[in-house]
Amino acid sequence: MKIGLKVTEMKNLNWQPAPYLKANNVSPELIEWLSYPGSFMTRLEDHGVVNPKIIVLNETSKRPELDEMQWLEMKPRVFARIREVLICSDAGKWMVARTVIPLATLTGREKQLAHLKTRSLGSVLFKDPTVERTEFEYACVKPGMSLYTKCKAYENAPQYWARRSLFYVKEKPLLLTEVFLPGVEKL
Repeated sequence: MKIGLKVTEMKNLNWQPAPYLKANNVSPELIEWLSYPGSFMTRLEDHGVVNPKIIVLNETSKRPELDEMQWLEMKPRVFARIREVLICSDAGKWMVARTVIPLATLTGREKQLAHLKTRSLGSVLFKDPTVERTEFEYACVKPGMSLYTKCKAYENAPQYWARRSLFYVKEKPLLLTEVFLPGVEKL
């Protein structure tokens, strides 16, 4: 998944399974963060980050990018709710995340996912024991990609590491892509 990438730029993101991280010499500290399946906000707090918060960068209903539609098995020209956020605290900036929720997922109790405002996605998903999450895929975000430019606006680095996974809420999918900013691996 990507944050505001054009389809041609998305081809540059090479999503891979977990062994890709070690093969690319990702530090063990960052691998721990990238592979943690629970709530990112809770993990930040467990590592001493006080008052982590969500800053909504963009939230709208529009067509997802091609690879997002494919992952979500959506038909072309179908809209989704797309939310991009920065997760930060007074101590630093930790993550840029993008959630793509097909409008068909936003029925029943799941309508609340379209109205999170500054609440974290995990504050809803990780409280529901029936929610399922797929295995992570990982990618290195490098200069020249618009996702890189978006992250660089918050913390400059030669590259960033991202993960993506699908969540199923009552068998209805949503796609979450998370790009980890460099400060997180020092926590």
